Amino acid sequence: MNTILRLLEPLIGREIRIGENRGTVIEVHDDPPSLIMRAENTPDAVQVDYFGRPRSMTQPTWTQSITGDSGRGLHPDLQRQLPIETARALDEFIKSRQA
Repeated sequence: MNTILRLLEPLIGREIRIGENRGTVIEVHDDPPSLIMRAENTPDAVQVDYFGRPRSMTQPTWTQSITGDSGRGLHPDLQRQLPIETARALDEFIKSRQA
């Protein structure tokens, strides 16, 4: 397993606020490093099949990059919510990929 996934996997199940959005991490991706979030306290959305026909109700999800707007470091909202060791390791990983 690669380094970034080892750092991100413990976040699965954790509730995180990014800006005005609050969600629970349900999955992690390594390329690009991101969190798949399930929206909390939002109305369910209709899930459709590939023909566009409604099939079921589901909670909305979104993909959240772990980098800030500049792409040069860990997202500031994540820095404030993660354990300090995790935040530092993620920030170092992001910066090492830019060198």
